[in-house]
Amino acid sequence: MKTVLFFFAAIMLLLSVPVFGLEIPALGIEIFVAPLLYIDETELSNLSPPTVQTDLLSALWAVETGVVLRFNRLRNNQISPPQSLTEVVTVARNERIEYLLYGFVTRRAHSVQMEIRLFNYEDRRVEQTFFSMDDSENYDRMMRDMSLKIIAYISGVFNLEIISERTGVTRMSIPVSLGYWTPMERSWVDLMLGTVVAGSGLEFVPTDNLFVFRGNVCYLSTGIELKYRFGIGNPSRYEAVKHTLYITLPLRLNMLLARQHEIFMGVGFVYFLEFFSMADMHNDPRTFVFNNFGINFNFGYRFAFNEDISIFFRNNFDILFNERSLLTYSPVIGMNFQIFNREVRNRW
Repeated sequence: MKTVLFFFAAIMLLLSVPVFGLEIPALGIEIFVAPLLYIDETELSNLSPPTVQTDLLSALWAVETGVVLRFNRLRNNQISPPQSLTEVVTVARNERIEYLLYGFVTRRAHSVQMEIRLFNYEDRRVEQTFFSMDDSENYDRMMRDMSLKIIAYISGVFNLEIISERTGVTRMSIPVSLGYWTPMERSWVDLMLGTVVAGSGLEFVPTDNLFVFRGNVCYLSTGIELKYRFGIGNPSRYEAVKHTLYITLPLRLNMLLARQHEIFMGVGFVYFLEFFSMADMHNDPRTFVFNNFGINFNFGYRFAFNEDISIFFRNNFDILFNERSLLTYSPVIGMNFQIFNREVRNRW
């Protein structure tokens, strides 16, 4: 009898193993979805609001999770959508549930966005916040994206390994930027003053949902950038004019932080062609032509107005390998205009 009891206890222990600070229940994880608030900021007030709770549940149920992960609506599902932490605690206590998803959907003239939070009643805290955004014509795609983000996070925390593929979007856009540049070394500052820098190019994103890190979607982008920089000689030293053309092949890692916000960092290979004209009191004007290679490091922030247009701020650090290496800093502000997108499915 003792052997049977020991064997039963061992099985129950294996079925309830702490992973990353959370515990997997013996009968699987059950997460409830509260009624979701729908905010319509458009002028189409005569349209019936979508049943966002049902739409999210349908998207979650469309992913094969087996018995290890289940999603359900509340038993008392006629309540108002909870928004404050006090309301969420009350709902979870009354329903006697451990995990609760709650949040809202906002529809605007050209976009629709969604914010969902995962609440842990035992710890009385929000474990993770999820964001998704799409254009107003792709409400269903936004729901699928949100469901995959939620399941991917839960799968990672509990080590369930239940998602085999996810939806992403291949994108192509044209960035346009304007900014300032300056040498960073004192010896160069005494000789040359930076002024304006302008650029454009083509950015390519193979998939905007490459992997999830701590609940944030990450992806890679690459492309080609063409830039023009104008500089002048230090007036206290001599008269000079400098025109520089750049071709940069960047590779960036992008992370979505919230609905419209993302940060990025990257590195790039640089080829530059430089025309340098100078004159002093004792010599005729002379022009020199240089061309060489360099490397670019950059990081910045992007804000998306909608699916097609975004604004970004980027810090560029360029090292140009000339006879005297030149280190420059260039802050720029710009806009991205999307010209192509296509939905793709990717394997984990």
